[in-house]
Amino acid sequence: MSEIQHPKPYTNSLRHRVKALELAMENLPLAVGLLQLDGRPLYLNRCFRDFYHVDERWHKDITFAEMISSGALYDWKSDPRVFFERLVATLKRDGIFEAQHEVGDRILAIHDRLLEGDLILSTQRDVTDQVRAERRVSFLATHDVLTELPNRAVLTEALDSRIEEARVTQRKFSVLSVDVDRFKDINDVFGHAAGDAVLSALGKRFKDCLGPTDVVARLGGDEFCFLSGGKNQPESAGALARRLSEAAKLPIQFNGHPLTVGLSIGLAIYPDDGEDRASLLSSSDAALYRAKADGRGAIRTFEPSMDRRMHDQRVLQLDLQNATQNGELELLYQPQASVDRTVYGFEALVRWRHPTKGLLGPDFFIPIAEESGQIIEIGEWVLRTACREAATWPAHLRISVNLSPVQFRHGDLVQLVQSILLETGLEPTRLELEVTEGVLVHDFSRALHILRGLKALGVQIAMDDFGTGYSSLSYLQAFPFDTLKIDKSFTAKLSTDNHANEIVRAVIGLGRGLNIPIVAEGVETPEQLDFLTQERCQNIQGFLIGKAEPIEAYAEITGRGTPTKGGNPA
Repeated sequence: MSEIQHPKPYTNSLRHRVKALELAMENLPLAVGLLQLDGRPLYLNRCFRDFYHVDERWHKDITFAEMISSGALYDWKSDPRVFFERLVATLKRDGIFEAQHEVGDRILAIHDRLLEGDLILSTQRDVTDQVRAERRVSFLATHDVLTELPNRAVLTEALDSRIEEARVTQRKFSVLSVDVDRFKDINDVFGHAAGDAVLSALGKRFKDCLGPTDVVARLGGDEFCFLSGGKNQPESAGALARRLSEAAKLPIQFNGHPLTVGLSIGLAIYPDDGEDRASLLSSSDAALYRAKADGRGAIRTFEPSMDRRMHDQRVLQLDLQNATQNGELELLYQPQASVDRTVYGFEALVRWRHPTKGLLGPDFFIPIAEESGQIIEIGEWVLRTACREAATWPAHLRISVNLSPVQFRHGDLVQLVQSILLETGLEPTRLELEVTEGVLVHDFSRALHILRGLKALGVQIAMDDFGTGYSSLSYLQAFPFDTLKIDKSFTAKLSTDNHANEIVRAVIGLGRGLNIPIVAEGVETPEQLDFLTQERCQNIQGFLIGKAEPIEAYAEITGRGTPTKGGNPA
């Protein structure tokens, strides 16, 4: 134990008290040292020695600065002699010195006092955990935990500051709104851990793409925002957008799987596309919306027409949220027939009777419903309504219902179909579910598993729009479809386009070879029907047989009484 140098002898009782005090001081969790003004220590307790890695056999002639300089400390941030001189000067002036200092991997709170006789009482406390916790709280207040990028609050402050500066300097800058393409697919297929890995990797790559005046922030989910401050706008912003896109395309490894994503980017320029924060962000969002609509990997610059289009789409999306509850959705039915025009079933086609816009076809609202997830509720309503209606028809008539790829990625589709069949009493063999290639593109294994589950229920599975995708033939090899539907874009050109003739002829031949019935969609003229009949196509659908109308228009076929006039064309 270190001993305090006592100038005079004292009694045994006093010595006993001093020894008790020294013992207490030695075991304090607080670093305590008694120093002279030249830095030579008179007393150092164990905690003090531990802080500075001082050997217990220190001698009184060594100075505090020499102890620090001895190499025992990892990295003193400044010259210890300068530090001690500043400490002494402050003590002589104020009598007290308070500071926080990093010593190696520790952070010390220093609280020194000048005592009578020009002695320094130094008390120091390890505040490493406290300071790091405070720094972490401060970091979390301004940064996203996953990507360690600045958050929305930082972006807001930076954007406001950038606008104020630009008003003075009359210089342009750009705002880039960015969404990650295929991010939901990665979450659905590989789980949220994979999605987190993708976002974390993108965060690091985005930092590397930034110029000296660029700012990035993660707004939440797969949404990011950038400020481009290069001199030449929008050229600098365009260059940044291209760097971001190229960086995102590189595969991201997750548990042995190379995950690939892309970016959709919308760009707005100050002051051309907005002179305040709200209008700039709205303009960049509108450009982003257009980029996503134009396909994955697109970069679009704001145009005034985009603002109105996005506003209309957002209003439509809000209106769609209540369409099912308000009874605004309707089903029309288009007959399906053999080439001799004998009707064997109907395809259910959903329409939305908007309160102010009238009857809207699926092209107006289904993409919005798929993007927002509302297609899950709409799809269930369509399936239940169509099955309930078909259950009232004669047993030889069947019903066809379209499924969205989104329905394959959320919920238990097999269980839903089974429960609706039991609820409505419709025989499974009378239900045909139509899917497009998009169902299989997103997650082949999961989609295949669901299709097999549906087929096990006894329902029929049809591939819609056959021939318009990239891998239709390979999917025929993987799953035994019950029906192939030739897209109406081919049927429309029959007898006028040799290429269309050959494509339709080949599909019919393929179906015949695989023993899969073919349905030609969009048959509108006798000439088209004659061609299909000669090629031995089994079934047709289109205006020549009947338009999409309320089921009452086909009461004679369904056995529900006298047909009613009216209805709505497809």
